[in-house]
Amino acid sequence: MKIVWLLYRQEDLSVNRDYARLMRENGLKRDIKVETVLTRDLSLCMDENGTPYCLRKGKKERPDAVISRMREPLYSLHLERMGVPVFNGSEVCRICNDKRQTLQFLYGLPMPRTAFLSPFSPAPEQWPVIVKPACSHGGDRVELVETSFQWNDAMEALQGEPALMQSVVKRPGRDLRVYVLFGQIVAGVMRTAQSGVVSNYKRGGNVALHALTREERQLAEEVIARFDAAGAPLCFAGVDLLYEDYGPVIGEVEDVVGSRMLYRVSDLDIVGLYLDEIRQRI
Repeated sequence: MKIVWLLYRQEDLSVNRDYARLMRENGLKRDIKVETVLTRDLSLCMDENGTPYCLRKGKKERPDAVISRMREPLYSLHLERMGVPVFNGSEVCRICNDKRQTLQFLYGLPMPRTAFLSPFSPAPEQWPVIVKPACSHGGDRVELVETSFQWNDAMEALQGEPALMQSVVKRPGRDLRVYVLFGQIVAGVMRTAQSGVVSNYKRGGNVALHALTREERQLAEEVIARFDAAGAPLCFAGVDLLYEDYGPVIGEVEDVVGSRMLYRVSDLDIVGLYLDEIRQRI
């Protein structure tokens, strides 16, 4: 039986136990033992020859593969250096968990006008704008800012974190999550905010299965191809598209992509399909 680590930080596992359970149950059907592993129980080490290894609760261990559900690449890169396949890989993690790096990586593709902010950035000359932390997820502190007072509140909420300021798209509060499995588009879910501009499912957004248009599919495939060309394939990820009058534009790319809303709106067993693909590769 193959051993696959499902790698989490404690704070993330606490709100994703259903996903971990799905992984374990689906793994057993495929002769895969999926073990939930917390980063707090791992020690990353190098021996005197510069060879990386890993201790789990003080014991040297090496899994057959790792499914990373964390948002910083240190552990993924170390495990890759050990020769362990990691899904998604460390380079996807590095690029996708900083919205600034994602947009830089996807240069040349349509996206909202964007400025990278520091704590000392001046207020914009024209309103409204969207302000969001560069490294947040799940709609955390994404704000529609229409006045200087709201700007000051948004900047204070950032607490000095790097952030982005973006133009407001023509159809705010609506975005398309395109699910990607090992470079192939498998589903699309349209998310619509009940109010405001944050459409995330966990924050009350309405969701519906969506058949991609030619323009949506083309843009998502361009994103997938960009990652493939960089040697950083999207194993299980979400490409999020926003909408201008002229068509879809890049929102962001979600590395640690959720699956709750896909199970809500379809019969697609995305976790099972993911493990099928991993089983072929290990």
